[in-house]
This record gives sequence, C-alpha cells and structure tokens, in this order.
Amino acid sequence: MNKHVYILFVIILWTQVSFAQLDNSFISDQITLNKADSNHWGLSYTNFNYMRNTEYFNNIEVGRTLFGYQLNPSLFIQPNNQVKLQAGVFIQSDFGGTPGYTKVLPTFTLKIKKNSTSFLFGTLEGALAHRLYEPLFDVNSAIERRLENGFQLKHESKQTFFDLWINWEKFIERGSPFKEQFTAGINFTPVLISNENGFSVSLPLQGTAFHRGGQIDTDTSNLLMVFNGATGIAFKKENKTHVIDLLQLDIMTFDFMENSNSGYLPFRNGNAFMTNLSGRAKNLSVMLSYWYGNNFIAPRGTALYQNVSTNKLGLTEPNRQLVFVRFLYNKSLSDGLNISARFEPVYDVKSVLLDYSFSLYISYKLDKVFGKLSPTK
Repeated sequence: MNKHVYILFVIILWTQVSFAQLDNSFISDQITLNKADSNHWGLSYTNFNYMRNTEYFNNIEVGRTLFGYQLNPSLFIQPNNQVKLQAGVFIQSDFGGTPGYTKVLPTFTLKIKKNSTSFLFGTLEGALAHRLYEPLFDVNSAIERRLENGFQLKHESKQTFFDLWINWEKFIERGSPFKEQFTAGINFTPVLISNENGFSVSLPLQGTAFHRGGQIDTDTSNLLMVFNGATGIAFKKENKTHVIDLLQLDIMTFDFMENSNSGYLPFRNGNAFMTNLSGRAKNLSVMLSYWYGNNFIAPRGTALYQNVSTNKLGLTEPNRQLVFVRFLYNKSLSDGLNISARFEPVYDVKSVLLDYSFSLYISYKLDKVFGKLSPTK
C-alpha cells in the first residue's frame, strides 16, 4: 500500500469523528413561504459578510483574499401560502475595490411551493444552496457568483433532496460578439435506509453541465461543452444525547468529460475519488478528507481540486493527491444572525506541500411583514 494512503487511513481510524461535505446552511440562500404571511406584503433583507484568505503556494491555485459584504434588500408579496413574488437589488462591495461597489444588480423571484416541492423562476436559491460537493461547485461561489438566474425545481423532505436548475449566465442577440453561456445542474440524494436510532444511508447523485456556444453570434471561437458527475454513498449516525452528535462517512467518485472538440482543454475525460470522514460536537465540526484526481477538470468546481492550473497557462498535474483537515464552527447568535468560522489545512502529497485557508462569514436574514394585500372579508 502507498505510504501516504496508509498514513491517511491510520489517521482516519484514530480520529473516529466525521461530517460529509461542509455544512454551508448558514451561508446559503433560501426564500421562505410562511403560511402566516399569506395575503401580506413586506420586506426581505439579506446581508452576507465575508473574509476568506487562502494561503496557497501550489501550482494549481495560488492564494488570495476575498473581503467584503453583500446586501440584498427586496420587497415581497405573498398572495397565499403557495406563491411568493420578490423583487429587489443585489449590492456587493469588495473592500479596496474600484469602484467601491463591485456589483449592483436587480433581483426578481417567483416561487411556487406545494408541500415539499417548489418551483422558482428568476433569481434562484443558488450557489452553496445546491449542496454540491466542492470539486463540482466552487466553495467561493457564495462570494463570486452568488446570483444565479433561470429556473429551479426543488424537493426537500426527510427522505429526499432534489435540486434541478439552469443558470443562464450570458445572453446573446443576433450579431453579439460573444457566445451564450449557461450552467445546468442536478443534485438527487435519496435516503435509502433510515431507522429510529439515527442511522441512515443515502446515495448522492450529482452532476453539472457547462455550455459555451450559440448560433446567432459572430464569435468564431469553438463550442465548449463539459459534463461533470459525482456518485457515491454516505453513512450517517445522529445521536443528540452524545457529545459527538453527528458522525458521517462519504465515499464519492467523480467524472469529467468534454463533449466537444474545442481544443481548449488538455484532457477530454478524467475521474477522481474522494472520501470524507467527519463529525460534529454541538457547534464544532471536524472533517478529514482525501482526494485523488486523474485528469479532472470541472469549470464550476473549486480550483484547488483541478488537474489544470488556474494561474499558469498550460500547466497540468495529471495526478493529484490532497489530504484535508477541516475545522468548522457554526453558531446562530440570534434569530436570523449566524456566524461560520473555518480553518482548513491541506497537504499536497505529490508536491510535499502544506497549505491552509481560513474564513469568517457572518450572515443576517430578516423578513418583515408590513401590511395586507386586501382587506379580510
């Protein structure tokens, strides 16, 4: 057995603590429909503050700092307990940026929900709310690509999480000098086994498709179509009476395929393997992860997992092995006010290099009803 793999499994057996992918619920978007808000209008306000620093010195992704805040005030009307319309403005300020506000964009969402199933049109519950694994979807998307626009079909219950969406990123007209661009994705995670003792087994099935093309533009560059997928199995044990109230083991495989002849990518297909062993004690989670990537590319994935450099043009590492130890502290300070702090060392086995990152996120969400849409008869 490879020496590094042997050391990894010794560490896993020794720690005996676990949490699948990182719990991003505190920094994810959700548009709520409350039965009590039926026939009312009001204000929805979201504030997201971030400081993420990556001290990376590897060849695939170099370190940087993301530091700033996002505001999304909006007005909503909810005619009944199944329909909500919400419109507002998204404002982002990256500290030290020029101009001071780096993004000012309109937002609009129509959400229809019945029981556990909802349909959204317009601005989606996107970014980390999709619950995709980091190799498929960038952990920085909450900061850099939080707004997604298109349509989304979701189902959330104790037995199933389902999220199907398309995010239309670049629209073209006849004669546009650039190509259209969109990302589509799916996350279907059914619970196969669940018992009264808090033990469950689920089967994550995830995929993304990235498209850059079109027929009515004047851009003569090649079409690009990339598919990524992930499948595996997750074991979870919950016991709220114990100090360690959650244990989880994920075993996942990933695939990459370019379904075009663009000539842009050094590989046409690839694969990867990832295992996460994690656990939670009240507000603190610890996760140990192992990643092995072979010719793996995911256009919307976290850069660190790729086999292609995002900083040095043409540089590749066909085989990449990473070991992570992640520490995550999540706490709700009051209604709607949450904090998430993270420290994540990562060891590059091939380069014999230890990098790390640390992050601090503070989010605040407020929904305030102001009046009725029509008098009660």
